[in-house]
Amino acid sequence: MQGALLPDWIGATVALLILIAFTYTQFRHIGLALAAALAPLPGYGVAIALHMPSQPLAYLCGFFAALVLSSEIEARICDGVSARAASKQTAEMSFPILVWPIALTVCAPAVLLFVANDFSPLAFSLAVGLCGASALIVVPAALRFLPYGEEFIARANRLREKRERWLDGLAFVVQPRWGWSVGGIALIFAILGFSGGENSGAEWPFASPAASPMLAALFAIFAYVTTRNMRRAAAFLLAVAVLACLTFWICGRIAFDAGSLPLAIALASGPALIVAGQATAFARAGDNVAVATLRSLEQLATPVAFFCLAGVPVLCIFGAFGAAMLIASGGIAALVVFPALTTAIYDLLPPRVSLDAYRVR
Repeated sequence: MQGALLPDWIGATVALLILIAFTYTQFRHIGLALAAALAPLPGYGVAIALHMPSQPLAYLCGFFAALVLSSEIEARICDGVSARAASKQTAEMSFPILVWPIALTVCAPAVLLFVANDFSPLAFSLAVGLCGASALIVVPAALRFLPYGEEFIARANRLREKRERWLDGLAFVVQPRWGWSVGGIALIFAILGFSGGENSGAEWPFASPAASPMLAALFAIFAYVTTRNMRRAAAFLLAVAVLACLTFWICGRIAFDAGSLPLAIALASGPALIVAGQATAFARAGDNVAVATLRSLEQLATPVAFFCLAGVPVLCIFGAFGAAMLIASGGIAALVVFPALTTAIYDLLPPRVSLDAYRVR
């Protein structure tokens, strides 16, 4: 890859070692770490065998799905569920939520196929689909056969308690005053990003003026299909708008491959989309807005954080510094900006409550 810090095969080896190191830091179980880090590899190998361009963003899409699945399976095992049952339950409950972020990253590069008659991004889409499917299949299949002793469960529970204390620092996002404050800060960053892009002389970072409305429509469709909730979909789209303005600023300072740009934005917004989908699932189970948001962060903050921590150095190894900045920004958008915007929108437009809800039963 042009601009890579290391030769291709050395860079790929170092990148895999980085992914394994971060997943082991999260799970402290070598089998879980190898399964999560290497789950997209079969799909990536098929993509290379079909002469598709080697794209680390495609691998990272599968890695993110594998990380989320592995985290959920680990949590269920620590709660006393057998490995086979945990894998089956996670597949049944997490697949419907994970499918949409993967589908978004598959469809986003294909936009250039329609607006610029450029067929090269179609190979990116196929590579993303192969890596995502590989992760969804390999992780539940492999993790059910790994050994999980009492020492691992005790160690995992201790780590989870430590991380939950760290996650308490994110509880402010469900307070309306902080929701509005973070929303205002996000608006300032969006304006600064757009102004910075304009002042640098950069062009709007898409191949065609028609790409922007088509990508916006695509993100809007996936946001609503994932959440079936206008308020959460609006919060997600506002967070993506901030990422788009930051992308404009990044393109004015760092060379960015136009063909991989939609894929990078879709991958960076994927964590926010899965947080939105998980919060919606908790809300449908009866939780109020604040509790649903906090529970989704409690479940997904750790894999999102480790995904960003691992993804940034991997992309830098391949010379994709702009994409690395987007991934880091996407993590902040998922854990802070989107939840805060959701809180602000619900505070501005509270849902209607019927009189039946106030009856004493």
